[in-house]
Amino acid sequence: MKRQPQATVTVLRLPHLAAGTIRIEVKCPSSLTGITQLPGAGCDLDTRLLVTFATYEHEERCGDCDTSQAHARGSQEAREHVERMKGSMQVQAVRDYAQGRRN
Repeated sequence: MKRQPQATVTVLRLPHLAAGTIRIEVKCPSSLTGITQLPGAGCDLDTRLLVTFATYEHEERCGDCDTSQAHARGSQEAREHVERMKGSMQVQAVRDYAQGRRN
């Protein structure tokens, strides 16, 4: 059985762009996904929340790696919320399909 490659998280501080700028990179052998936050852009997010967002984005783009360690560095509260919402949305999609709604 072949093991999936492990995604890793790197948190970069980029003060040369603007004070407080942060970039989160989630990387595996197949793909690199990054999110950069400039302070004062309307919504300054916690680093752990950014890690969670970047990890989900990486999963969407890559799909070939194990992101469990990357998720462990993120916000567990946000991850639990997203997983609950995904479950609810899947249930609703099945109901809609059964009722003949396609969009």
